[in-house]
Formats: sequence, C-alpha cells, structure tokens
Amino acid sequence: MSAHYSKLFLKKRYLALFIILVFIIIFISDLLSIRNNNVKKSLPQKEINSYVDDIYLELANDSAKINWQLLNNDLTYISEPYDVSDFHVSTLVRIINDYPGKVPPAVMNNIKNALLKFRYWMDEPGENGMCYWSENHQILFASSEYLIGQLYPNVIFPNSGLTGAQHMQKARKRILDWLEMRWKFGFTEFYSNVYYSEDILGLINLIDYSGDSNITKKAEIIMDLLLYDIASQKTGSMFVSVSGRAYERSRKGGDDISSKRITDYIWKNIRPVTSHLNFALMTSKKYHIPQVIREIGNDKLDAVIKQCNGLNISQLKTEGYFGSDDKSIMMQWAMEAFSNPEIIKNSLAYIRKNNMFSNEFLSPFKYFDFTVVRLLCLEPAISSIFNPQTNGAAIQQANTYTYRTRDYSLYSVQNYFPGNYANQVHVAGMNIDSSFSIFHSHPASPKYVSKPTPNYWVGYGRLPHVAQDSSISLSIYNLPEKKNALEAYMLNFTHAYFPKKKFDSVIIINKYAFGKKGNTFCALVGNSNLYYEKNSDDDLIQPGRKSFWIIEAGNKKSNGSFNNFVRRILNNKIRFDSDNLILTYSSNHKELKLKFCGDFAINGRKINTNYNRFDSPYVNAKFKPERVEFSFNKRHLLLDFNNCIREFN
Repeated sequence: MSAHYSKLFLKKRYLALFIILVFIIIFISDLLSIRNNNVKKSLPQKEINSYVDDIYLELANDSAKINWQLLNNDLTYISEPYDVSDFHVSTLVRIINDYPGKVPPAVMNNIKNALLKFRYWMDEPGENGMCYWSENHQILFASSEYLIGQLYPNVIFPNSGLTGAQHMQKARKRILDWLEMRWKFGFTEFYSNVYYSEDILGLINLIDYSGDSNITKKAEIIMDLLLYDIASQKTGSMFVSVSGRAYERSRKGGDDISSKRITDYIWKNIRPVTSHLNFALMTSKKYHIPQVIREIGNDKLDAVIKQCNGLNISQLKTEGYFGSDDKSIMMQWAMEAFSNPEIIKNSLAYIRKNNMFSNEFLSPFKYFDFTVVRLLCLEPAISSIFNPQTNGAAIQQANTYTYRTRDYSLYSVQNYFPGNYANQVHVAGMNIDSSFSIFHSHPASPKYVSKPTPNYWVGYGRLPHVAQDSSISLSIYNLPEKKNALEAYMLNFTHAYFPKKKFDSVIIINKYAFGKKGNTFCALVGNSNLYYEKNSDDDLIQPGRKSFWIIEAGNKKSNGSFNNFVRRILNNKIRFDSDNLILTYSSNHKELKLKFCGDFAINGRKINTNYNRFDSPYVNAKFKPERVEFSFNKRHLLLDFNNCIREFN
C-alpha cells in the first residue's frame, strides 16, 4: 500500500514539476516576444516642419505665388505616418475640395497617392505610432476617411485593399457614433481650448463636403453645441475654463492661446492673418453661426452656468459602451480609460486584435501580455493592486460650475474624484478679466523635471475636492505621506499660478494673496503662509500635505475699492479641521462648509453638485436630451439630433 502511494506521490510531483516547467517556458517565450517587440515612434527623430496650413491660408487669401514644394514636408510626414498626421490630412481635404483648379497636376497626384495609402483606422493593416483614439483624433480620422472615399469611390486604397466607397461605409458608422456620443453626453475633452480646434476642423469638413444630409445636419448640431461651450465659458476673447484636457498655456491664458482666433472671429469679426487648422471655420461657406450663440458670448450680466459633461467608467455598461467593439473603444479610449480595472481587458483585446503593441503610446501594455496573466484573467487585479497613474488619466463625468461676470469668471469641476491622479484635467481656476488666469494645483513632479503630462504645471499629483458657489470656490487637498509604488514623485506642497507682473498690484499677507487687475479683484487664501518660490514671481507655494485653497473673486461694482475687498476678506471667518478635513468659510452672509470626499453645504443646507446636461440662463436640458433649445435676447436655436432638426432666427 505504501509503495502504491509512493508511486502516486511521485507521479503528482512529476506532474507538478512538468506544469511548472511549462509555465516557465511559456513565461520565457512571452518575455522574449515582448522584449523583441519593436516600437513605432510617434514623432520623427528630426523635426519636420509643416506648411499645409500656411498653403491653405495663402489659397484662401488668393495668393498669386505659392511654393508647392513646401508641401512635400507634409506628404513625407503623413506617408510615414507620424502622430497628428490626421491634422495635415484634414487640411489637405480642404485644399483639394476648395481649390482643385489651383493645385498643379503633379502636386495633386502626389497628394492623391499619399491620401490613398494612408492608414485611416486602427483595424487597417500596418503599424505606426499615431494616436487614433482621443476624442478629437477620432472625428478627424473618420471625417477624412469618409471624404477621401467620397472623392475616389471606385479606387482601391492600397493599404486597406478597400474601395473608396467601402471606406465611406466604414467611416460613416464611426462618424455617426461619435456625433451621437457628443449629443448625449457632451465632450469628453470638455472646454478644451486646445482640442476644440481639432473638433472644429473635423466637423466643418463634414459640413462643407459631405454628400450625406444626415451627417451634415448632425455635424452642424454638434458644432452649435461646441460653440455654445465656448460662448458660455469665455471671458472677453479668452476661452479658458476648467477642462478635460488642458496644458500649461491652456490653464494660464493670455493672448497666445490658439482658440483666440475663434473667439476673435465670431465675436469681433477679426479674420486671423496667421495659419492654424481652426482657420477652416472662417472659410466655410455652408456653416452659419446662430446669432443666439453670439449673443450668449456677448452677455455682460452675472450668470451661473452649470453643465454635465461625459460619463463615468461606472456608467459605461448601462449606456452600452462596455465591450471591445469599435464603438465601445471609442468611448472608453476617448476618456483615456485604458488601464483601469474595469477596462483593461477590453484594451488588451483590442490591442491584440489590431496588432498595436508596437504603437509607442500603447507599448507599455505588452507587459500585461503574458499567457498566464491572460488565462487566469489577472489583468484587473494587477491594475487594482499597482494602481498606475494611467488609471487616473481617465477623464470621467464632470459637473462644471461657472460664475461669469463682466469683469471675470470663476470656474470649477464640483467634487471631481478627490485624491485621485489626473493627467491633463483642470478642475479650478479664475479668469482675471480677459488678460490671464490663476489656478492652484498639486504638482505631479518637481519643476526641474522635464516630463510629459502630468508635470509641474499640468494635471495633478493628487486632485483636490473642489466646491463652488457664485464668486467663491473651496478646495481641500489631502496628500499621502508616501508615493504609490509606480509613482516617481510625491511632493508635500501645493502651489498656485499667481503672476505678480501681470496684475496691477499684488499684496501677500501671511496666508493671503490678493491681486487687482483693472476692475477685477481676487483673493487666494491658504492653510499655511504663502510665498513665491525662489527666483519666481508667478509660482506661489503653500507647504503642507493637508491644506486648502480658497479663491474669492470680486470687482469694483460689488466691492467698491480694492482696499475694501482686501479688508473684507481678511475679516472673514475660516475654520479648518485638518484631522477630519472639513473647511468652513464665511463671506457675504454665507457660510460655506466642505468635507473632503463628503458633503458641501451652504448655511447648513446640503448642495447637490450633480447637474443636468445644461442648466443656465440660456438653456436647460436633461441628460441624453431629446431636444435642446437656446434662447437669449430674442434669439433662438432649436436642436433635435435624432430628427435632424436645426432651426434658428
């Protein structure tokens, strides 16, 4: 009997050793495969200057002399192709549609060859380092694919092997899906003064050139919604607000942000003299901006503008965007939701299916591509345990609150995932008249470290809990003592962009910073004494892991003089319970109370910071609306997406 059990034990032992050996062999094989995976770079090693927008501007201005050889740079760029090639392609679409008779035959032939060989979507043959998936890229790729297919319906495109008509059919579905998402849920990259320009180009091309009336009308409707966003959030000619994706210049404001071309054109009738891809809006012969949009942008009365933009990851399943099909991936990846536990299996399935581990942006996912991990479905658990910063990159539903006056605007995203990472989201700030902006943040890396987002001025190492009521916003930061295992830095201070030289006057008194610009006044209040970083006159530091920032805005109309404003703020009562992270602030006969990851109350009444799709003096509509109607100054705009109705006076 003992001999029998001994043999059985040996068999089990050998079987276990065999299984372990098999797993080791598979692991080594996977590792070698991963290490040998060549990465396709997103950008050229040596910069290639683009001239396609310059050439389009010259054509629009009826220039007699155009150096067509300069276009070779763009054709080389998109033939590689490198990232943002879709920007170049979209302007080429305008050139060959608007000015076919002005393009020399040899140049037109080169353009045609480049466009036919282009890789228009992730499911086509080939590998490259382009970003296809962010919200703006999706509509640019789809609109160009549709319109090039429309120009050459019977020609076979060499890369895909499909005819132009087949490309139109493919792209049409993505276009309509994209437009429907924006109608139902708004822009994921909400209020982005960078990426709205790209959306405009994709939309205006469809409006101007699509032969499909359904696409054209729906593109016009979504363009109206985008321009309303700009109209309701701008101060003067400066379109800066909270945002799903904002960079340093986007947050700081000023005259050099690209969206100023749009605001100057629509509200000042100034046509830009320099080239940019949003110049397409100014040359459109078919899209007419509803007058009510202009009226809203010109409104000087005090207004509270609430809005709900986008979806949370937790809502994707209910709304039908939880798979690894194209439509679901468009929503998930537009949100920058790649590695989150709920999403990571979808991401990996799509990447494997379309052979995209070589894409520079997606190549880190190859480290999840182990057979054992896949067979045991360990991806969500690994994502949860290690919680990489990419999990915090997801742009989720934003309930935005803007208080806009003649002299300033104060804006916030209410209760946006406090304590989480954030890649490019911007959740609180103030426009100082139409000159510049101020804001606070927790830097994700030291100033001396040059790195992609998030960094010192972009994104957040940890998000604050923000709440706002009219001219006051409260923010509480709760920074951990130690960084996450996959984090490079965890800085124990927060800071504010508060440029001394751009104000008419600045006063720093211990925990208070006051600024005046024209008729606009602002106050920043912290938990610790504020000071400018060494050798800086715009970087205001507040040390401490548990801290708060209060922004209170004012102007000459409501406060009289700047001195009155300063005295009033200094006399306001502030209490901060750093153990329970509760901030209480009293101002103008109101007591505002905020608990980190808890409730926001005014005079003891709990405030609901979850909003409808639109809630403002100009428009009110529920989430996933059937119709949206704008009305202001006797001007109207009625939009009905599903029935393709667009009416305005």
